Amino acid sequence: MKVTNRLSMLFIVAVFIIIFCHPVLAVKDSDKMWTTIDTASGTSVFTINLPIDGCLTIIGEVNGRNKIERIWGPRFMKKGTYRLSFPESKLTNRKGTVELYNIKLTPFKETGSRGKGERQFDNPTGIDYDVSRKEILIADSGNDRIVRLGKDGRFIAKHGGFGLSYTGSKKSDESEDSLNNPYDVAAGGFSNFYISDYNNNRIAIYDSYKSYKGNLYPKQNDRRNKLNKPKGIVSDYENNIWIVDGRSDFVYKISPNSTKLLEIGGFGYSEKQLKSPTQIDVGIDGSVYIADRGKSRIAVFDRLGLYKYEIKDSLRAPTGVAVDNDGLIVVCDDTTNELSLYTPKGIRLSVITEASNGSNFKKPSDVALCDDTIFLLDSGNHRIVHIKREKEGFVASWQGPTTVLE
Repeated sequence: MKVTNRLSMLFIVAVFIIIFCHPVLAVKDSDKMWTTIDTASGTSVFTINLPIDGCLTIIGEVNGRNKIERIWGPRFMKKGTYRLSFPESKLTNRKGTVELYNIKLTPFKETGSRGKGERQFDNPTGIDYDVSRKEILIADSGNDRIVRLGKDGRFIAKHGGFGLSYTGSKKSDESEDSLNNPYDVAAGGFSNFYISDYNNNRIAIYDSYKSYKGNLYPKQNDRRNKLNKPKGIVSDYENNIWIVDGRSDFVYKISPNSTKLLEIGGFGYSEKQLKSPTQIDVGIDGSVYIADRGKSRIAVFDRLGLYKYEIKDSLRAPTGVAVDNDGLIVVCDDTTNELSLYTPKGIRLSVITEASNGSNFKKPSDVALCDDTIFLLDSGNHRIVHIKREKEGFVASWQGPTTVLE
């Protein structure tokens, strides 16, 4: 009897040891996110374990500045353990985080219907989000005006109204602040906003008090520089303004003082040329993303205007493009009637086709972003679709090698 009891006790202890100490049955390292850094011969190697599939980004603090930078990614990665190599100098005396995440997109609200009222639209074509004022700006093209809404969709103000603006030798004070089929609107870096006034062939400026302040481009009586049906417009992180010139198939980079700094594209069939481009956005690293509708792609250029690559997966007629704070690309397509989320290298992460009430998108024309919301301009339905953006995943910290002074 005593022998039996002793054997039972030994069995229980053995099971206890196996369950809690055996690396297979215990909580496995493969079920956690972890990272290590090894340095040798001028190279630092990240070893990163990913417990799930998702987007991977390595973020580092900028020494001496209250700022962070994206060192690597975002890139979609499968579950597993990876080794990534960097020059030692890239990580020396630095620290940061590694993020592994997925983005969930959920439509939750619609604003607008067809009409001329405060929160009504007529085939709107352009939208932007003013981060400083937390306002949505809409180019209400069919009503020849710009509409300003709160983030929640409440009406704030409207600007413009139909009229012809003379940028040559003729001048009419009464019509200078009028618009003729405005295509897009962009919040500026000085609490102003810019309007691509499509049929008036100009970029108009409104100041921080939302009063008309003249033309950014071309300037009055400028006979050398012209626009021909300008479309998309965006202000970058250096307060320069990028303009899609519709008829010429060029994209222009303009300084805040109206100087042309760069041009990209022109009609043609090579990779670096464009065909019927519509909208544009610029990432924090200076990369330029152009909705090149006629070539069924997002064309990507660097900050100097050199062609890098293209995103084509599932796209037929992309009309709107925006880069979010994680470096992911949001695209709408007015032929497939989809809103898609891509990695910078063109991997499609998710797609939605319906508003919160179950109605399908119809000819979406542009997108705008804030931290937790995507605003889709659903032009054919004369409305804005508010889409919740939820980020879920893992974060691990890292510490780079330290320089030792002898």
